[in-house]
Amino acid sequence: MNSNYPTNWKEIAAHLKNNHNWKCERCGKEHNPATGHTLTVHHLDGNPANCQEWNLAVLCQRCHLKVQAKVRFAQLSLPGITATGKWYKPHLKGYLKNRKST
Repeated sequence: MNSNYPTNWKEIAAHLKNNHNWKCERCGKEHNPATGHTLTVHHLDGNPANCQEWNLAVLCQRCHLKVQAKVRFAQLSLPGITATGKWYKPHLKGYLKNRKST
């Protein structure tokens, strides 16, 4: 595993998946590796050391691949994907709140 991940990454990821009832935030599909809906936890800003809740999205592999490297918090957009989607709003809101406090 990349050394930038915290030592308790597996616990963080399991906690988030449990909080989302083992369903993808974006498409709502349940964790099912047989159909390509294996749940992952994606760092929206691309930084594995940033484990603030707003930065972590519980996504199936299919959605993870669609979102990967497309989040542009600084531009407040998600190119090619509707940034106004219900799943994305809490992450953007958390980013904006965090940005104001720094």
